[in-house]
Formats: sequence, structure tokens, C-alpha cells
Amino acid sequence: MSNIKSLFMGQLLFLATACGASAAPPASADHASAALALSPALLDLFRAEMRELLVGTQAIASALPAGDWDGIVATSRQMKASYVLEKKLTPAQEKELAALPGRFKELDQGFHARAGRLADAAIKRDYEAVAFHYSRLLETCAACHASFAAARFPTFGTPPPADHHH
Repeated sequence: MSNIKSLFMGQLLFLATACGASAAPPASADHASAALALSPALLDLFRAEMRELLVGTQAIASALPAGDWDGIVATSRQMKASYVLEKKLTPAQEKELAALPGRFKELDQGFHARAGRLADAAIKRDYEAVAFHYSRLLETCAACHASFAAARFPTFGTPPPADHHH
């Protein structure tokens, strides 16, 4: 479980740093924050956390069509419990986290809540609900990446080519 916690921490910090390094203007005043320029130690924690969350989302994608309910429950619970604020952080790191934009914190909380609902659906072996919550979980990832990691994920928010057909 600590691996998932550190992945999420790493992902958040990586995204925050990527956004802070971006030359693109922020989407809103709430996103413009010097707090996104985080310390190297906290950045490392966020990067590790993001890597673990990526592993978790990939594990769920493989477990879902196989009906591996126990795997989905375990992975989802690990993702739910990976709150950055549960880490043992220095006072300076806690101050850095507290200064993150409100929208970033909302997406973080929404992600963890959604992971909990995903676990609950898997306990009930409700394939449709698991698929629904999994897709909403990924939407939360995408929304955060689009808002806070434009430098890392530059194609979010860009229109498709004019000749793109659906």
C-alpha cells in the first residue's frame, strides 16, 4: 500500500512541477500558484506516487475483462488510501502541499473517492458499475493532467486536426 501512496505522491508532484515549468498560461487564476514549484524531495515523492497509480490503473484494466474482482478491490483500495497528506512529511513539505491550488486538491479528493466507489462495485461484482467508476477515475486523471500538466501532456485541450473524421 505504501507503494501506491508514494506513486500518487509522485504523480501529483510531477504534474505540479510540469505545470510550473510550462510557458503556457494557466487555465484560471486558481491554477496560477508559485506552490507548483515544489522542492526536489517532494517532487520525487509525487513522481513515485504517479508511477504507482499508473500501475494500478493498468492492473485494473487487465483485471476487469478477466473478472478478477479481488484484484480490482485490492488495487482500488490501495489507490483510495494513497492520500498525499497521509505521508510523513516535513513541516516545509506540508506547507508546500497546503499551498497547492484548490482545484488540484478537489481533483485529488475526487480521485480517491472514486477509487473507493470502484472497490465497492467490485466487491458486489457489478461489472457495469466497475467499468463506470473506472472510466470516471480515468477522467479525473485526464482532467488533472489537462489542468496541471500541460507541459507533460500538451495534446489535452487541443482540437483534433480539421480532417479528423469520427
